[in-house]
Amino acid sequence: MSLAERLLDHAAAVLPAAQRDWAVGMKAELSAIDAPGEALAFAAGCVLAAYRRRINPMRIALVSARMFVAGVTLLTAVFHAFMPAYMLAILADLKLNGMNGFAGRFRMFKGRTADEAISGVLMMPLWHVVLMLAMAVAFGACAWFMAKGDMRRLFFAILAGVAAHTANTAAQLALWPTPYFVHPKVAGLNYVAFGLLLVAGLLFFGLDRWTRPKPATA
Repeated sequence: MSLAERLLDHAAAVLPAAQRDWAVGMKAELSAIDAPGEALAFAAGCVLAAYRRRINPMRIALVSARMFVAGVTLLTAVFHAFMPAYMLAILADLKLNGMNGFAGRFRMFKGRTADEAISGVLMMPLWHVVLMLAMAVAFGACAWFMAKGDMRRLFFAILAGVAAHTANTAAQLALWPTPYFVHPKVAGLNYVAFGLLLVAGLLFFGLDRWTRPKPATA
């Protein structure tokens, strides 16, 4: 096998799957070239063209934007998981170290005994912790599916997150006011976040279809 043929095989391997049929035409053209120098130049040009089609700047920008949104969404998931986890850490510190631990230095526990501080922490009901963690899982799933470009599963993850947040907000409204919950109007930002994720997902889905390499035509 000549060097030109090897280069052409490499070009065929580099081409996007939807355009692999172009390699057939390239090989047909190569077989019609008799001069070794011209054949080598043609094969090198095919390799360059294949890489240009593989490395599509628009698709690189699209993937980069999708990864950025996925990263922000993952941070949102970490935030939702951090809050109940932090409260559990405070509770554990109060039980183990009383007011001598890090929790005892908090201003909201100033002048209280360890038992009073623990009672205050336990005002946060279990359902609130569970639903906060459910939203964290939903945001985490959204980040994963956004990164993978799986828009169908992203949609279902958004629905699950909205359902968990709706249940959490409804319960908060029934029990408001209480010092251990985020104000329902502020918590409504989660709806904005899920809505933006849906818009971003639809936008990326459309751009992905638009920038995807088209199948080769005869």
